[in-house]
Amino acid sequence: MGAIKAPAGSDQVRYAGFFERIFKLVLADDRRSAGVAILRTLAVLLSWIYGGVIKIRNLVFDVGILKVHRLDCRVISVGNLVVGGTGKTPMVIWLAKLLSTEGWRVAVVSRGYQREHSKRLLVVSDGQHILVDSRFSGDEPQLMARRLPAIPVICCASRALAVEEAIRQFNSEVVILDDGFQHRFLARDLDIVMLDAGNPFGSGYLLPRGILREKATALSRAQVLVLTRFDDRRQMVENRKSLARRWPDKPIFTATHSPVRLFEAATGREQPLSFLENVKAAAFAGIERPDDFFRTLIDLGVNLVYTQALSDHRRLTRELLEILLEEAGGLEAEIWVVTEKDWVRLPDILPVNMNLWVLAIDLDLTEARSRFRSLVVKSLALDGTTPRNTTG
Repeated sequence: MGAIKAPAGSDQVRYAGFFERIFKLVLADDRRSAGVAILRTLAVLLSWIYGGVIKIRNLVFDVGILKVHRLDCRVISVGNLVVGGTGKTPMVIWLAKLLSTEGWRVAVVSRGYQREHSKRLLVVSDGQHILVDSRFSGDEPQLMARRLPAIPVICCASRALAVEEAIRQFNSEVVILDDGFQHRFLARDLDIVMLDAGNPFGSGYLLPRGILREKATALSRAQVLVLTRFDDRRQMVENRKSLARRWPDKPIFTATHSPVRLFEAATGREQPLSFLENVKAAAFAGIERPDDFFRTLIDLGVNLVYTQALSDHRRLTRELLEILLEEAGGLEAEIWVVTEKDWVRLPDILPVNMNLWVLAIDLDLTEARSRFRSLVVKSLALDGTTPRNTTG
């Protein structure tokens, strides 16, 4: 299925900021003009400079000029090679639930992208109460705090400082780093890298000409690779085989993203997923890959009459929601549907006429779930220890 279009138009850069619009123009293969060609040439030059900086940075870590610090707890990093969504947050949530049930005292640490006062250490959740909203925490930490009510979530640009706080305040035994692959100051017991099964390395260009944060050779630092949104299409199967040939020593897992829960945004009232069958709905999504969300709705049987792709991390205001309602006017949508990531950014008071529902999606490791669990647990007990808060 190609890009999903709605009658009112789903221009993915319509509500984006200036630099995001420029970046999307550079990436869009179907946009050809003299101006775009100049932008791409400039982006290539900047990507060379960026690549040189990254190469030097990795070198000084590799030779020991910059030190890697090991703290008094286990550390698992979940990261990726590209900007944008590859399923890091669902993996962090899955891991945190797993390790908590195994008896470990777990905390989650995140930078908190585009939050206010990003350099300040902030406890988003103390494992009992959510202490701040998404404006201060950022989208992903807020979502993780809501999905992990018994697990502390901490934000700080200095991940080492946040991990130290998790140990000091919560006596954490395992800390999971959200988006931690490029954060090399902290030693970790397990490095998990999430890759999109259909396009693991984008166009192959580094930022800002492409979406790569680092070249594919950086995967030599990872212990586990996970191909997300995987199905049996030939290209995805070939991508998996190519990774296995290049890194034969690394376990490679495949995962899908599956809808698991539908609830009303204002009340939390749940309905089965079958509630969406044949319903006439409008949807918006302020995520990196909105078309994936819209496609999921269609796969669930939704009669999708309107979609709007907002910029990633876009602050949702009542005024913006009123505009979307006006744009969809006349299409007779019975309900509106958004992602969980959008849900945590909703204003306190919704427009009266917006019957808004939230579709939650989880990571599904399918038949490899048991093998992945064993690998994670083993990585935390290399010295034969068990969680300190268990007796076994």
